[in-house]
Amino acid sequence: MLNRYKFTVNKAAVLGLFATFWMGSAAANPVVDQSIKIEKQITKASASSQKKIDRYAETTIELAAEYKNTLRIIESLKIYNNQLENLIQSQESEMVSIQNQMDTIDTTERGVIPLMNEMIASLEAFVELDIPFDLEKRQDRVEALKNNMLRADISNSEKYRKILEAYQTEIAYGESVSTYQGDIDAADGSKIRVDFMRFGRVMLVFLSLDGQSAGYFNAETRQWEELDKEYIRGIELAIKMANKQAAPELIKLPVPTAK
Repeated sequence: MLNRYKFTVNKAAVLGLFATFWMGSAAANPVVDQSIKIEKQITKASASSQKKIDRYAETTIELAAEYKNTLRIIESLKIYNNQLENLIQSQESEMVSIQNQMDTIDTTERGVIPLMNEMIASLEAFVELDIPFDLEKRQDRVEALKNNMLRADISNSEKYRKILEAYQTEIAYGESVSTYQGDIDAADGSKIRVDFMRFGRVMLVFLSLDGQSAGYFNAETRQWEELDKEYIRGIELAIKMANKQAAPELIKLPVPTAK
C-alpha cells in the first residue's frame, strides 16, 4: 500500500510537472509570436526603406545629370548673350551712321540734282560736237535722261546711275569699231543709202551700197567729203572685217592728224 501511495505521488508529481511545462509553453507562445511578428515588420520596413533609398539614389543621379546639363546650357547662353551684345552694339553704331546720313541727305540731294543736270547738258553738247555716228540713238539717250529728271517715280540714285551708264557707253565708243546703214544728203538734196564704218572716234567713213563711191566726215568743216577711189577697196574690206566676214589685215585710209 505504501508502494501504491508512492506511485500515486510520483504520478501526481509527473502530471504536475507536465502541467507546469504545458502552462509555461502556453504562456511563452504569445511572446514568440509577437517577436516573430515584430521581426517580420522590421524586415518589411527594412525592405521598404531600401526601396525608398534606391528610389532616392536614382532621383539624385537624375538630378545631378540634369544639374550638369543645366550648367552647360547656362554657359552656352552666356556665350550667345555676349555675341548678341556685340551684334547689338554693331547695329546701334550702324543706326547712328545711317541717321547721320539721313540728316545730311537733303543737303546732298540739293547738290547732286544740279550736278546731274550739268552732266546731261555736257553729254548733249558732246554728242552734238562729236562725229555724227548713230546720232539719232545717242540723241534719244540724252532725251531719256532729261525726261528721267522730271519723273518722281525714279529715285535720284537711279537717275544718277543712268547718267553714269550713258557716259560709260560714250566712252566705250572710242575703243571700238562698228558698222551700220544710214542715209546721207547728196549734192542734189536727195538721200543716199550707205554703209557707215566707225573707227573709234578717229574716223567715220561711208561706202555707197553699189560700192562706187566713198567718203568721210570732216570734223573741222562738219561736212561729208568724198574720198578717192583708191580708198574704196580699203573701206569695203574694213566693213567686212567689222562684220567678221573677212580676216583682219592692214587697210589704207586717210586718217586725220590729231590736234
